[in-house]
Amino acid sequence: MAPSGPRKGSAPSGPRNNRGSAASGTKGVSRGGISKRRGNNAARVDRDGDLDMDAPAGGNRSSRKAKRGDHHDPAPEAQRSNRPAANGSRAPRPTVRAQQILQRVITGTTGSLSSRLASGMSGGPRAYKGNHPINASDSVVLQVQGLNSSKAANNEGGGLKELLTFLERKGQTVGKTARPIRIKKSHINGDFVYITTSKEDGEEILKLNGFSFAGTTLAITEAPGELPLPTNESAMSSSALELKERLRSVLSTRYDTSTKLLNLSALGEDPLLNQMGFFSGASKPEKLFRALMAVCDGLFKTAQEKRDHVVSISLAGNNVDDVLQVMSLAETFPDLLNLDLSRNQFKDLRGLQKWRYRLRKLETLLLNDNPIEIANPEYKAELMTWFPRLLNLSGIQVRTPEQIAAMEAASRPTPIPQHGPDFRDINGIGEAFIREFIPMYDADRSSLAGKYYDNESTFSIAVNNVSSRQSAHAQQAGWGAYIKFSRNHVKITHTSTRIQRLLAGTNVIQSVWQQLPPTRHPDLASEFNKYIVDCHPVHGLSDPTGQSPAGVDGMIITIHGEFDDQEPVTLKTSKRSFSRTFVLGPGAPGRNPIRVISDMLSVRAFNPLPTLIPDPAPQANTDVQQQQMVIELCSRTGMTPEYSKLCLDGANWNFDQALVSFNEKRAQLPAEAFATMP
Repeated sequence: MAPSGPRKGSAPSGPRNNRGSAASGTKGVSRGGISKRRGNNAARVDRDGDLDMDAPAGGNRSSRKAKRGDHHDPAPEAQRSNRPAANGSRAPRPTVRAQQILQRVITGTTGSLSSRLASGMSGGPRAYKGNHPINASDSVVLQVQGLNSSKAANNEGGGLKELLTFLERKGQTVGKTARPIRIKKSHINGDFVYITTSKEDGEEILKLNGFSFAGTTLAITEAPGELPLPTNESAMSSSALELKERLRSVLSTRYDTSTKLLNLSALGEDPLLNQMGFFSGASKPEKLFRALMAVCDGLFKTAQEKRDHVVSISLAGNNVDDVLQVMSLAETFPDLLNLDLSRNQFKDLRGLQKWRYRLRKLETLLLNDNPIEIANPEYKAELMTWFPRLLNLSGIQVRTPEQIAAMEAASRPTPIPQHGPDFRDINGIGEAFIREFIPMYDADRSSLAGKYYDNESTFSIAVNNVSSRQSAHAQQAGWGAYIKFSRNHVKITHTSTRIQRLLAGTNVIQSVWQQLPPTRHPDLASEFNKYIVDCHPVHGLSDPTGQSPAGVDGMIITIHGEFDDQEPVTLKTSKRSFSRTFVLGPGAPGRNPIRVISDMLSVRAFNPLPTLIPDPAPQANTDVQQQQMVIELCSRTGMTPEYSKLCLDGANWNFDQALVSFNEKRAQLPAEAFATMP
């Protein structure tokens, strides 16, 4: 509403003192002397005697606002008797806090009544539609794993209150939403906490998947359907306990101890379950199945107990068309070996998609008498990739145990083999250099640098003082004598320091070598097993004579080994491992014919050299690779090993080319070429 002061441009309707009344406000300007308190500055009260919060704080400010108004309130004075005077200010707007409180009241996120409405508990005649709340489509059920392994599990109530507070607070923070996140219902069931919230809030809580809470990592996913039955019997009502006992009796009649088979087939025809009213509404067994799996969680407490007591489950004849309806089976029995889904309503692979990355140990899967057999005859090849240990699919053997063992062996990572040095010398130059360099480095470093290094040569050292070490040599001396020259790029990140510690020139290298601790390397002739030396030719090195623009030939030598050094101050001896890489090239005219272009030394805590593995026979290695290729081609095409080998032979053992050839000639292959239809 516009201020009710005089219109813009009109003469003042009151005495001049109307403006002066603002002078007594907190921001008024006094003209000096004692001024009388104006009567209109007294605190105003409403008709009940309460303080009128709409009263003006100061006339001057209100008057200025009034002058800015573009409209005049024509209401008679009698109708404005309860309003502030014409020179009063507009009613103050609510604070941000007040707006948030009003918003929560309007949206129904606070108060017991709104909570009951959100969960279908208002008690009105339209509160329920069948067995579901009328607003069930606006809710989502999430399952949270990790509370039991957290530090909060030892708190009162199992840490549930702390977890819910964390989810609500963190969900609002991560989602950067002004509205509060609210969890409507929750309870602990086994290793999971099931919570019900609105879909809008559920999307924000799902963003916390993988977050840390009280020393553990939370796994938050959407749970299919409603909350499962609580497993804490002390918190269950008498009717719930009675229901649980009756479900236990149903399971006991359907469990075969000798075969470890849990027969849950044709649940809709079970007289006891029909008497309990599970099929009075919808014909699909989602609600019943969740309850049965919750009871199984109570019967078999650990994953090992489930593996030991339940090997096979039959869900035949249950009118299931999507595994989402029985999703809790994969959560309760993730290591199941045999599953019967025959005589159901699976039409395509989409009905099985939710189990693509579950039941990874499944060996037998029966899908007989399902529409998918006619609608998609090629479904078997796809399911074989979903379940890597599947042996029997709908009564047909699709793999052998030997094939699975070979596939698993091929998929396991193997350590990098150590086949010893690769020494490709040129006219014995590399060997002669090493035999002279190592003893001279221990005995006379100055002469060594003068012989093999020139003003263009570079030397650098890198210290790795955090490398692993053997326990027998865990006590190492300090690295102080080395660290001040270290050029380890992991530690030294400033470009200027890196450039400064790349030492160049004979004099500089000699000076640094004299400051490094004295060393003693193992004798090359008698203890060569303590070294690994690689030598390779290299091309395009700078020609010191300048006659070859394309560069000259040289070699790279890398030495891995060990040495003993002595700390200059304490004289303490230590054993260290090292790697040293040289780039050798022709010397400048008038100097030594061989010069060191680059010398990079890396020192670290001592570790013995790895045990060398002799090169395997090439033929044996080839045979193993070819056998693995035959197995993989059998798996992908369904052909017999003999035809798979012929296909690979024709493609010169190029696996990709063999697949292309198979697809081109597939229609021409005889029936005996296939072990199973691909």
